Amino acid sequence: MGALGSLLKILVMMAIGIFCRKSNLLSRTGTSEIKKLITSIVLPVAIFNALAMAEYDRKMVMLFLIILVLLLIAFGVGFLASPILPEPYKRYLPFVTSVYEGGMMAFPLYMSLFGEEKLSNIAIFDIATMLFCFSVFISALQAVESGKKINVSNMVNCALHNPVFIAAVMGIFCGVTGLIKTLVGSDVGIVYTSIKDIITAVLNPLILLIVGYDFEFDAKRIVVASKAILVRVVTQGILLIPLLFFILHQYPGNTFMLGAVFIYMSAPPSLGIQSYIETEEPNKFISTVNSLYMIVTLIVYAIVAVTLT
Repeated sequence: MGALGSLLKILVMMAIGIFCRKSNLLSRTGTSEIKKLITSIVLPVAIFNALAMAEYDRKMVMLFLIILVLLLIAFGVGFLASPILPEPYKRYLPFVTSVYEGGMMAFPLYMSLFGEEKLSNIAIFDIATMLFCFSVFISALQAVESGKKINVSNMVNCALHNPVFIAAVMGIFCGVTGLIKTLVGSDVGIVYTSIKDIITAVLNPLILLIVGYDFEFDAKRIVVASKAILVRVVTQGILLIPLLFFILHQYPGNTFMLGAVFIYMSAPPSLGIQSYIETEEPNKFISTVNSLYMIVTLIVYAIVAVTLT
């Protein structure tokens, strides 16, 4: 019942999100404000605490480098495979084949199975993704949209103004120096922990509600979206092999890391892609891809829930 119960909670919250959209109980403006709350306060607090409490060693550095290389490979595959899609979709395939929606999808799914105290296991995977996202990925996407060249200053500015990225950097610093671990061991740590718990308690339900609200696709675009999804599934399946080999070799018997790698690698592309795409047709294409890919994510989640918990 534990695995089934976890999956049922996910589906119920997503169903509530779908209901909120269909009944107009929540507007797009309302969900945008909720997303802003999540990405500006709630998620950064959870990420900061997870990384501040994590253990850092040579294996973490190796994992970071492996993820970064895999992201670059997946991005390149998107360019090579783009001819299989017609215009105006082909130019967006690299942004579908690479990066993972950690904060709005992988994290809440992982926490529902293994708990918030184990969040650092999957948050570590997302460090390389955030670095790649706030540099090459977003800059390339903006260049595709505007037709301009990639601007390094824009890349840096984007990263330095993103609360999640800032929280990750601060969390790593505190984790390496042991500042938060020392704080938690003191009387002040009780206050810190209680405040953190209050803020992050709403993370899972809010995110899953928003994911359900955004679960919408246009039947007219299913064929072209399915081609893009197939490329991503095949690409991520192949890239999973070396990463899984590393996890099994460096973290033998660690089900928390195994669960993290499967859930993270099966997450959909970034749900934030659409905010950078102003053209209506490509925007709807990306929305359809993300919505359909959530089905893939939930299937993998169900398998992990049954086999690893």
